[in-house]
Amino acid sequence: MDCDVAIIGGGPAGAVVGGLLKTYCPQLDVVILEAAKFPRDHVGESLLPTGCEIFAEMGCWDKIEAERFPIKLGAIYRWGRTPDLVRFFFLAEPFLEQIRPGKFSGQRAVTTWQVDRGVFDKVLLDHAASLGCRVFEESKVTKVGADGDSVTVVEVDSEAIPEGKVKARYYVDASGTRGMIRRAMGVEIDSPTTLRNIAVWDYWQDAAWIDRNGEGTYIRILSLDWGWLWFITIGETRTSVGLVTSAEYYKNSGMSTEELYQKAIRDEPNIGPLLATATRENALQADKDWSYLSNRIAGDNWFLAGDSCGFADPILSAGITLAVTGARKVAYSIRALEEKAHPAEWVKSEFERTHRSNIKSHIRFADYWYLSNKKFTELEEYCAEIAKDSGLSLDPKDAFQWIATGGFTDDYSDEPTLGTYKLSAVKQIIGQFTGEQPEWQVLKLPRLRLNLEGAEKISAAVYRDGLIKVKDTWIRGDTSLVVDAFYRHAYMALSSEAETMKILDLMRKWIVARLPDRNDHTARLIVLEVLEAMYVQGWVVAA
Repeated sequence: MDCDVAIIGGGPAGAVVGGLLKTYCPQLDVVILEAAKFPRDHVGESLLPTGCEIFAEMGCWDKIEAERFPIKLGAIYRWGRTPDLVRFFFLAEPFLEQIRPGKFSGQRAVTTWQVDRGVFDKVLLDHAASLGCRVFEESKVTKVGADGDSVTVVEVDSEAIPEGKVKARYYVDASGTRGMIRRAMGVEIDSPTTLRNIAVWDYWQDAAWIDRNGEGTYIRILSLDWGWLWFITIGETRTSVGLVTSAEYYKNSGMSTEELYQKAIRDEPNIGPLLATATRENALQADKDWSYLSNRIAGDNWFLAGDSCGFADPILSAGITLAVTGARKVAYSIRALEEKAHPAEWVKSEFERTHRSNIKSHIRFADYWYLSNKKFTELEEYCAEIAKDSGLSLDPKDAFQWIATGGFTDDYSDEPTLGTYKLSAVKQIIGQFTGEQPEWQVLKLPRLRLNLEGAEKISAAVYRDGLIKVKDTWIRGDTSLVVDAFYRHAYMALSSEAETMKILDLMRKWIVARLPDRNDHTARLIVLEVLEAMYVQGWVVAA
């Protein structure tokens, strides 16, 4: 069988690559090869809002919403030094219950869902098929043929493909931890973390919802002395309850995964009442849960997407979001190569640079999260190590301040983020760890100025509206400032004003005028996030 693009794996990453390719390049013949028959259960049910923008872009947000998954409003957790339950909200204002199915606007544009992956993944794959992808389920890729750094063919065990081979001009490895193309190309993975965990989970019927607000709810994350539990309502009557613990603890405990699971639920008083009238499905599953990052994610005619690129510990609920943000870049990159919009090596190198950085940021933040259970001095020392990785030499106390004010944010996205977490969310989380809410440093400075001293101007990729756009970017050390989107507004405001309050007001007015779905409070928060990220990376200094 011949095609233009062959995608190994029909999970969220594979479906998004295929769906976006058919959205922007309908002439391409796209084949998706999926080993399983959907629907099938899969862990990773709690999403982040960033991914919803991509679902809206490929035209399936409404289809997902039609399934009436619980609306995720944030998280409730007990972690670190406090015994109390604390709340983290996506919204700055109270959630307003709306008639469902809703629309991707207003509050629904900054919230997300908790999903039953069997249903959710099938919606995405079916949508890719509706756009014109040729989808083959129960079609397992068994071998990847290679010549140098090029994939030449994939062999597949499928009744629907009797010839047993698929040839394409582009190949995408969305096969998850199997990493079919990654392994065939001899690409190694790195585990830039000390975390070596396992996950054990099962599903329950008729468990209680957490702080139900209409059809809105929260993920609950509860730390134990020897691990942590998740509690995720994924449907009106179905709930996912899982345990994450270290592989070392599991090995030394002498217990089976079933015994560990039961112990965790017994040990956690906040879970028992929620399961008092529930019935367990008794389909316990377990898996390795190690963070890792592939050393390469693109080659001559192939790309990696989803977990084949890397995996960050599930404490941050970032699995699907990382998968689909990377998948979006793969689709854009293939389109750019097909249309010869940019030099091929530049397209692939920008994908490598931006997406590997995104995954690494999540891995670092997960490490930070786990270390918050330790003594504060150890946490400060680890912050200094993170700063060192980013090219900064800071003592432990200064490094902690750098982290707390948004230090290793990813500066190539429209808004300041750490991985896929907004800077304001990072500040909320860090405040819970330390007992003190980090302050906005730029508000302490009466006057600001743009600082480009020692910086070099280059061109960098920005992924938007189906295209890879080249934007002016300033590089200094390991930090960069992309003059685009909200950063462009900051760049212009700083070029014409010096008083901090006037800069804030000018940027806020621009945002409200151009994005009517952002209210005044949200616009002000975005402005603070942008200026704060620029300040902690040295692009903004006191005037």
